[in-house]
Amino acid sequence: MKRSAFWAATTLAALAAAAALAPLAAADQPVTTETHFDRTRTIPTGLCAFPFVLHTEGTIRQTVHSNGKIVKHAVDFHITYTNPANGKSASTVLAGPVIIEPNGDGTVTVTINGNDGHITAPGQGTVFADVGKFVYLADASDPDTPLTILKSTGRQDATQFPATCDAIA
Repeated sequence: MKRSAFWAATTLAALAAAAALAPLAAADQPVTTETHFDRTRTIPTGLCAFPFVLHTEGTIRQTVHSNGKIVKHAVDFHITYTNPANGKSASTVLAGPVIIEPNGDGTVTVTINGNDGHITAPGQGTVFADVGKFVYLADASDPDTPLTILKSTGRQDATQFPATCDAIA
C-alpha cells in the first residue's frame, strides 16, 4: 500500500535535509524548517477519466533530530481537487504528525497520527479516509512503502482514487 504522494515527496526532501544538516545535528540540537506550499496544477487523465485541478496550500514544519528522527507537521494545510468541467470540488485538511525513526538496521518505524486525508462529498459522506493511527516498518530508502504494519486504528483506505474522481464527477 502506498502512502500519499505528497508525503512521499516531503519524506524525500526530509531525508535530503537530514543528510545536509548532519554536521549541525552533531551539536545535538534539533533543526526545524518550515516550507510553505501554494501550488496549483492540472492532473491529466489517468487517476480520473477526466483532467482535474489539484491545489495544495499550507506549511510543512519539519524537525530533524540528531539521532535521525524526523517529525513532520502539516500546518493549516489544505488540498483541493476540482473538476474544471463542472466546478465540483472536494478537499481535505492534512494534520499529522508523521514521525520517522531510524531503527539502526536499515529500516525505519513510521508513525502517522491523525489526518492524512479525509474527503467527503455532499450526499455521500466520507468517500476517502486515511485517519487514525498507522504504524509500520519501512526500508529507510523508501519510508512511504510499508514492509510490515505494526498498528492500524481508525480508517486507512488503500487509495483515494477512483473515490475522489466520483466525488467531483
